[in-house]
Amino acid sequence: MSGGHANLDAELERLCRRVAGAAEVTLDLRNRPDLRHVRSVVAEHIGFGRRENEPLGPLLLVVDELVSNAYRHTIGPGELRIERRLHGLMVEVSDDDPDLDPLCSDQAHYGLRLVGQLSLDWGFRTERTGKAVWALVPVPLYYER
Repeated sequence: MSGGHANLDAELERLCRRVAGAAEVTLDLRNRPDLRHVRSVVAEHIGFGRRENEPLGPLLLVVDELVSNAYRHTIGPGELRIERRLHGLMVEVSDDDPDLDPLCSDQAHYGLRLVGQLSLDWGFRTERTGKAVWALVPVPLYYER
């Protein structure tokens, strides 16, 4: 390979890393879009750079669980935000309910236990108008393969 091709390939690799690293999704949940639609939007945006044999299943399960919890347990779901981080994808679902007690209780939260099993870490925080529940889902970045 000539020096020009090597430089072009290196520049293409650098640009692809920037695009893949910037992949993110923000989806308004206030009108409660159907979960199938939510999963479809996430798969379309986050699937960049993914091989066909690399499943998005764990990510989509976490998204489904966090969004359905916001639908089921709050009056006003806010938005779904997903962004790439160094070790995976940060999934956050906000809502307008500031009550953190149900998340802190010892009650069985089977869905959140599933989120915990599929994530590197998960938690929640208060926000200006409510709270956000988040999970860091491990996914291989295309250049780590």
